[in-house]
Amino acid sequence: MLALRSRSKSVLFFNPDYHCSFFLKDELTKRGWMVDISVGNTYPAHLLFREDVKKTRSKVAALDYAIRWLSAIRYRFVVHYGRLSAAGLGYSRVIDRGLLLWCRLLKLLGTHVIYIPSGCRDHVPKGIWKQIDDGNVCGNCGFEPKCSDDDNYRNFSQVRKIAAAAIVGDGHPTSEFAERRIRYKSLDLELFHPNISIPKEHRWESPAKIRVLHSHSLENRNLNGKNIKGTPHVVHAINCLKSEGHDVDLINLSGVHTSTMRFHQVQADIVVDQLIYGGAGSTTLECLALGKPVVCYIRPSWAKFLGDLFPEWQECPIISATPDTLEGELRKLVTDAQYRSQVAIASRQFAERYLDVRKNVLEVEQLLFSL
Repeated sequence: MLALRSRSKSVLFFNPDYHCSFFLKDELTKRGWMVDISVGNTYPAHLLFREDVKKTRSKVAALDYAIRWLSAIRYRFVVHYGRLSAAGLGYSRVIDRGLLLWCRLLKLLGTHVIYIPSGCRDHVPKGIWKQIDDGNVCGNCGFEPKCSDDDNYRNFSQVRKIAAAAIVGDGHPTSEFAERRIRYKSLDLELFHPNISIPKEHRWESPAKIRVLHSHSLENRNLNGKNIKGTPHVVHAINCLKSEGHDVDLINLSGVHTSTMRFHQVQADIVVDQLIYGGAGSTTLECLALGKPVVCYIRPSWAKFLGDLFPEWQECPIISATPDTLEGELRKLVTDAQYRSQVAIASRQFAERYLDVRKNVLEVEQLLFSL
């Protein structure tokens, strides 16, 4: 079986972490690695940044999952984005047990699994989340009714048994498994550059002097009409600024393909991401790289935690705002062109220090070699 593995420097990204996995694939390949990205047959097409992936053809979910995991035997490392437990699905305990046995065999053969949480419930229990900000996070999450700590703890148990390492990115530490903190989230700073050309079909027609972008993708996270990004507050703030006579327009996007989103983001004068969760998601990081002033709620304790780990975060240019402070922060950005320009420059500089895949790949490679 050992002969099935093509080479020691080989890695399989099991589910892509948006575009990050593709950029790491490119850089690792340049450094002599064999790298593949695996997606399931039902992976959402609009979230797939590129088509150079290994996709199974089985329409039976369990068989699809099994085929993908069987292919892992060819690789020295499997970077798994998302839950390692099938809790909540049919025959989940059988699937979990089978995966655990298979991963133990993979470990004997020298394959290491690296776990990357894809969401809040993947590294911190719901019971803890409900205590944060007086329950404001769970209280504004449309997925909350389907979030079960019974399922969450089953996933944590799988992670502890299967993963050789777990990479956590946001500012909330976990006690459920041993976490590793590296500069993992990465961008190709040539593709995400303030001066990229905009294809004609993606150009905006808004004539407003100041254009504020707010994007959201709430598929499977809007079960009860709640909005974790705080979109209604963004709409209200922009309407207030308009009523004061400011020439500002809100570009509210949803459902844009991942591969073309940057063409919209780069046209914005200001970007508003989320106002409730407390951490920087993909939208914030992408727009920092594009040199945009970004408004996003960064919980103070998380900012300090990240600042203690990474010097770049000590002078992070993200403008932190809550629903109560958003209007004031936007007013400063809208009315002060010099301030807006300063923040934009600082955004790009932060991205060059913290998000450059050409630099960050070295940390990823170092972590893999340490296992």
